[in-house]
Formats: sequence, C-alpha cells, structure tokens
Amino acid sequence: MIYNFLKEGFRQLRRAFDHILSPELAIMERKLEKKRIATPVWNQQKLTWQKMRYSYYARQSRVTKTVVAVLLTSFLMIGAAFPRMVYQVMVDDQCIGTVRSTQTAQKIVDTYLAEKGENLPYKLVLDPAVSYFPVRQTESLTSVQQLQTDLLNAVTVKAQASVIHIADKATVALAGSAEVNQVLDNVKLFYTGNRPGLETLQAQFSEELVVRREVVDLDQIKTIEEATSIMVSGSERREVVTIAAGDTLWDIAMSQSISMDELLEKNPNAASLQPGDQLVITQAEPLVGVVTNETTREEIVIPYETETRYSDTMYVTEVQELVSGQNGFKVEEFAITRQNGEEVSRASLGISVLQEPVNRVIVKGTQLPYGVGTGTFIWPMYGNVTAWWGWYEYGYHRGIDIASGYSRGTVMAADSGVVVGIGYDYFGLGNYIAIDHNNGYITKYAHLSSFLVSYGQAVRQGDAIGIEGNTGYSFGNHLHFELLVNGTRVNPYYYLP
Repeated sequence: MIYNFLKEGFRQLRRAFDHILSPELAIMERKLEKKRIATPVWNQQKLTWQKMRYSYYARQSRVTKTVVAVLLTSFLMIGAAFPRMVYQVMVDDQCIGTVRSTQTAQKIVDTYLAEKGENLPYKLVLDPAVSYFPVRQTESLTSVQQLQTDLLNAVTVKAQASVIHIADKATVALAGSAEVNQVLDNVKLFYTGNRPGLETLQAQFSEELVVRREVVDLDQIKTIEEATSIMVSGSERREVVTIAAGDTLWDIAMSQSISMDELLEKNPNAASLQPGDQLVITQAEPLVGVVTNETTREEIVIPYETETRYSDTMYVTEVQELVSGQNGFKVEEFAITRQNGEEVSRASLGISVLQEPVNRVIVKGTQLPYGVGTGTFIWPMYGNVTAWWGWYEYGYHRGIDIASGYSRGTVMAADSGVVVGIGYDYFGLGNYIAIDHNNGYITKYAHLSSFLVSYGQAVRQGDAIGIEGNTGYSFGNHLHFELLVNGTRVNPYYYLP
C-alpha cells in the first residue's frame, strides 16, 4: 500500500513537471478529459504508455529549442557588450583605412611590390613602412579598392641596398653583398692587375670602409661597372695656379700632368691670360685609396770589363782580341709599396748572381806605324799659344799659333801620316807642310823657316818635320797649326791633349 502511495505521488510530481516544461501537454490532457470515453481496464496500461511516450519527445524538443534560444540570445548580448576586433592600417602615424584582417592590406603591399620588383636584383620596400594597430570596431570597414588607392598614394617605393660608406666622404649603394664584394675586388684589381713580373702580397684600402644595409631611392643604386668607376675616379682635385712671367700653357700643362685639351676645356680664356692671372686645374682622383705591398725580381746585366795588354811587336793601330767579353746576369728582389699604383718606397731583399761576367782581353800594339794616323794628336811644338781660333781685326784665324820662345823650335808631326803638301804658300802661310793621316784627318804646319822632310815621305807621330819660322804673312817666329776633318777646318785645340 505504501509502495502504491509513493508510486502515485511520484507520478503526480512528474506530471506536474511535464506540464511546466510542456504546456501543450496540459492543453492536450484537458481536451482528452472533455472527450473522455470509458476505456476498458485492459486498455488503461496502453493508454498510459502512449501518454508517457508523447510527453518525452515533446519535452525533448522543447528543451532543445529553449537551449538554442538561450545561447543565441547570450551570443547577441555578448557581441553587443564586446565589439569585434579590427585593424587600422597606419602610414607614418596616419590612418589610411580599417580592415578586418592585416592580410587584406599586406596582400595589396605584396602584390604591388612584386609587380614593381620583377627582374630586379634587390628587394623593394615601402617608405614610410606600413604598420597595423588593433582596435575595437566602431565604424564600417574600408573597401579594398579604396584602401589600395589611399595606401599607394601615401608611400614611396624604395629598395633595400648594401651601402658602402667611404670614410664619411661619400656613399655608394649596390644591390647586395655579392655586388659589394665584386666592386671592392675590381678596385683592387685596377691597381694590381696587368703588372707582369710583380707579385702582390697584400692590397688594402687606405680609407675606412663600412657597409650597411639601408633603404635608399631606386636611382641611387649603381651597377658594378658604375660603382667601380666612381670609386676609382669619382673624386676631383682642384688647384689654382698663378701665371708667372715666361710661363706657357704647355709648361703649365706638363707641370700638372694634364693635356692641353683638358687645360683649355676648364679654362676657355687661357690663351689670353697675363702674368698674375690664375688658372683652375681640376684632375680626377680616386675616391678610395689602395695601398699594395708587392715583390718583384729584376734581372740586371753585369757588364764585362776589358783587360788591355800591350805588345811592342804590334802597331798602335792594331788591336787583337784574345778573349771575347760576355756580360753576366744577376737577379735582385725588391719589396715595393704603392699608393694608388704609384711607387712610394722600394727596398732590396737580396741579390742572386745567375752568371758571372767574362772579361774581354785585348792586346794593343805600341809601335807607331808609318803613314797611318792613330786618331789621337800631340802638340806639334813645345811653347805657348799666342793666337787662338776665331775672328781678329785682320780677319778669321783658321788655326792656332804656337811660339817656342827661342825662335828656332822643332816642329813635330802631330800624328803619323804621309807628307802630301810641302812648299811655299803665297796666300799668307809661307813655308808649310801638309800631312794626310789617312783616317780623315789632315794637319798643316805653316810659317816654317826650313823643312826636315820631303813630299811623299811617311812619318810617325813625334818625328821632326821642320823648324819654327817667320815666313809668309807673319809677325815674329811662330808655328801656325791647322786641322781638317773630312775636308772641313775645325778648331785644333779641342783635339789636342
């Protein structure tokens, strides 16, 4: 009995909850009560089961709808209380637009840079840089087309480059580190290449070079050839030269190591300048200096010496070679320091003799031959020169006058030869002797008082040929001496010892 009581109580409780959760079930039961029909006892259990089954599915559908409605309402309330996160596209502290995702703006940037940087060896960037700032959405988003227009109008396309800073004097921008290394190698090669026989031990820059990655304008980036040319001759030396009396443009150009064309190009009015005016001289100089340490080996000729021996069985005109001379060779190694290709110091590192020289050995005769001159002359008489070669009041003196001082000096053959002229000259020489030395030289001896040789006689150097006199056009005893070289009279003084 207690069991049935509890069971009925629980049933009524559950029925009350069903009515609360499913009002439509209570309405349906009321409708059934109005139409209640006496049901057989055997159908009571079946009817109860159908009512319970209908109540379960109705309650399940209602719970699901209620949960979904509560969740949607919650989401709407949360969204209203907490606005959605968006991003402002910023350029140099200026807001260009608002986007849901940073990828929207970044795609515009990437596409634009890809189009501009096609086939370029360096990376393009935008300046100023584009940044993104997250904010809560309080206004509508910017359209993609409008964002693209405003963004590209606010920035400039530049490039990331490797910039060489040369001791705070200048900068050279290149695409990357590979191009920088190539340019630096080219500059060193400009001063070290094409030098046969030289070995470069070290090449270094005299100025401080610093390479940094920087953002530069596109027109500042140089090719390898342009950058090499700038660093080799990109600087200019300016010098002002004041013109002095006697200066010529040619002299000034030579002193400054420039051509006349370069001088006139910089100074168009140079031809009309006067002493005291100034010229401007400009010359290209390397932007960066290169100091090289080099070694070289120079082959030096060691000249042979000549050993002379004498023989009294040979004439002085005869020379016999016993041993032919041969030069030797030595190699000297030098350490050289150059500044921009110009040598500034040189030091010897040592000498190695490769081949010793072989001295030449010759034999000369000591006998004086008859009829053939030696090519060297002696004074034809002992005494003093009383008249030199040249103009005098009476005319041109074509020889030198020698006086012995005692009026009877012995006249000697100045060199060996053959007497080809002897007699009296009525044009002023008086008694004279002419000797042909058979080597292009002819000597004449005049104003003699007497002869000691005859025509056609062969004489040796130093043989007595006459006596000093005063014949012909003469003023006192003396010897008039002349010398002809290949038929032309010359000053004999320059041929005498």
